[in-house]
Amino acid sequence: MFKNNNHRLLLLFSSHIISGVSSGISMIAIPWYFTNTLNSNSMFSFLFGVVTFLGLFWGLYSGTIIDRYCRKTILEKLNFYTGSIIFIISSCIILFSFNNSSPILIGLVFSATCFYYIIYYPTLYAFSQEISEKKNYVKINSYIEIVGQSTTVAAGGLAAVLLSGLDLSFIKIEPLTIEKILIIDSITYLIASYIISKIKFNSYIKIKKQESIYNRIKVGVNFLKERPLILIYGVCSHIIFAFILTELFTLLPLLIKNFFQKDAYVFAITDVCYAIGALISGFFVHNWLRRFNKILLTILLILLTSILILIMISNKFLFSLFFISIFLGVSNSGVRILRNSFLFDNVPNKKIGRVISIFVSINTIIRMVLIFIFSIYFFSENENVIYGYILCSILLLIFSIPIIYTYKKLKSNCII
Repeated sequence: MFKNNNHRLLLLFSSHIISGVSSGISMIAIPWYFTNTLNSNSMFSFLFGVVTFLGLFWGLYSGTIIDRYCRKTILEKLNFYTGSIIFIISSCIILFSFNNSSPILIGLVFSATCFYYIIYYPTLYAFSQEISEKKNYVKINSYIEIVGQSTTVAAGGLAAVLLSGLDLSFIKIEPLTIEKILIIDSITYLIASYIISKIKFNSYIKIKKQESIYNRIKVGVNFLKERPLILIYGVCSHIIFAFILTELFTLLPLLIKNFFQKDAYVFAITDVCYAIGALISGFFVHNWLRRFNKILLTILLILLTSILILIMISNKFLFSLFFISIFLGVSNSGVRILRNSFLFDNVPNKKIGRVISIFVSINTIIRMVLIFIFSIYFFSENENVIYGYILCSILLLIFSIPIIYTYKKLKSNCII
């Protein structure tokens, strides 16, 4: 299938796995550190909201970078600089014992990782589109999802061990401090950067005459103004991602601690369940498309997500939490594959970075509003976290309406 690109994709996926496992562990460990160790979920939610707000501007600018420079070079340098920053911060915490300042420094690591993700994934998808054939777009996106979520499964399992420890008859592992986890994380970024540097690729993108950021962003805006159906689908289908990302870092730690009254291992297992669901969609979404078109399947997944999160908070059975978490992984990953394949079909590669960055920015605004709402102390009290899930369920229903309303037009008129 990949013809001459199999070696490039192998190296790209290898770097994705190596950095993904450790960053996945860190992104489980950090919110749990604030929620459980510091008992400061509201502080973390506020931090997450500020980072999301700043990410709005970074996201818009990142799209112009992706369409202006070689995507391989962006991925290589991005991993190197992010790994270096996290290594310096975590080393300072360990060497100088910054007890009072540790939350601030760990918050900086979280911020750096968030900014990394904002440009990393659009670049990964743009690079994958650039080195793939159009007929293989759905499969390529499925493979990216399979690789990425396999690392999340591994990260969740390792996080459960590293955060809670392991004491069996034949092996004993002491829990690692968060600073040591971050050191390991930083090293994997550097390894990923080295692997990407070995990809042999000559991009068609050449640095052109200097153009203002405003004019470069305007290209993406004008493209979507001329194609409102793509704008509607891109924004509304992105709502599951907004919910999942907000829930993972603000609501889920509270749900597990206050509602289910469980510890870090349940948080990590739930993350593994998300990833298992995402793997399922990665393997089977192209088969589902034989029965449903992309638009109809997107609608079904959004509606089912809205219903199931209400079921999840209606009982305290861990089985229900884990099972529904698997489906949430299916829906988030499935819609992401469908959305990216839809955009690959409908957006030229030379403009896709700017177009995706616009969708990311709109999604960022939605997440920012939700995060600041959930940073209110009310949601941290007793079992009030369930009201956050009810709000998210309603929001999912609202965002499904424009796709349902324009279903026939989207189905028939959105292929360039």
